[in-house]
Amino acid sequence: ESLARVSVLADQLDTPVHIHLHETAQEIDDSLVRYGVRPLERLARTNLLSPRLIAVHAVHLLDGEIDALARHGCHLAHCPTSNLKLASGLPQLQKWHEAGLNIGIGTDGAASNNRLDMFAEMRLAALLAKGVSGHAEAWPAQLALRAATLDGARALGLDGQIGSLDAGKSADMIAVN
Repeated sequence: ESLARVSVLADQLDTPVHIHLHETAQEIDDSLVRYGVRPLERLARTNLLSPRLIAVHAVHLLDGEIDALARHGCHLAHCPTSNLKLASGLPQLQKWHEAGLNIGIGTDGAASNNRLDMFAEMRLAALLAKGVSGHAEAWPAQLALRAATLDGARALGLDGQIGSLDAGKSADMIAVN
């Protein structure tokens, strides 16, 4: 009932829905026992699969679930340090990218990430993509930077206002040596 209500409100208010999804194997096992389906299927049944959905973590997705998220225009928030610190699992980042999913990079929060350092997150995301996929060319630095900036803004529906250095957009800029 709560998920169905969230779906209705998100439609009415035209607002994103941010939800931790398929973060742990235990979450999936609990959903199977309690509801008879994996968590993503529960979201599908309540019409939450849409471009408004930002699924956080999603490290335990099956190939068909990756395709379903992409088909519905959903977004993923990848939090690599948090996933490792909590031993949640390893993401299929390259598969997500190849499926056409929009991927933003996040830190999750201070309880599961000691540094909240976006540079560290970008680096770790790129390295994990290479290690998990077995391809050294997977997720180059340009993709990691875009995920931390424009693609994150896109997930929030703010890519017209922030996320890149374009005339008319707001921007925070730093110089890195």
